[in-house]
Amino acid sequence: MGLFSKKQKNQKQLKFESKESTYDQIIFEKLESDQDTYLTNLADQMIDGHPLILNFEPLDIDQANKVIAFFSGIVYAVKGEIVLIQEKVFMFANKDVYLDGSMDEFIKDIVE
Repeated sequence: MGLFSKKQKNQKQLKFESKESTYDQIIFEKLESDQDTYLTNLADQMIDGHPLILNFEPLDIDQANKVIAFFSGIVYAVKGEIVLIQEKVFMFANKDVYLDGSMDEFIKDIVE
């Protein structure tokens, strides 16, 4: 059983091509690889308080599982949270991002 299943019909598609959005704090990244230095750089940004919205579509299942495991450890260490935005798109953030409720509103806006 893999992490990702086949795509369901009529599912909304979100575009995450840019590295950063107009929201200065949020990092949007379409993952290019599972190289350790690349992942560590993203993890450092999350530890510094920037939520990451990561698109796993370009990765194969083994690469995606490696990245999920890595970021799950980082999220646990910073007492954060992982949110499923869409199939193969997740948000990783520390707990402080959710304090004022604006992140929950942002997630609702991009999913709808």
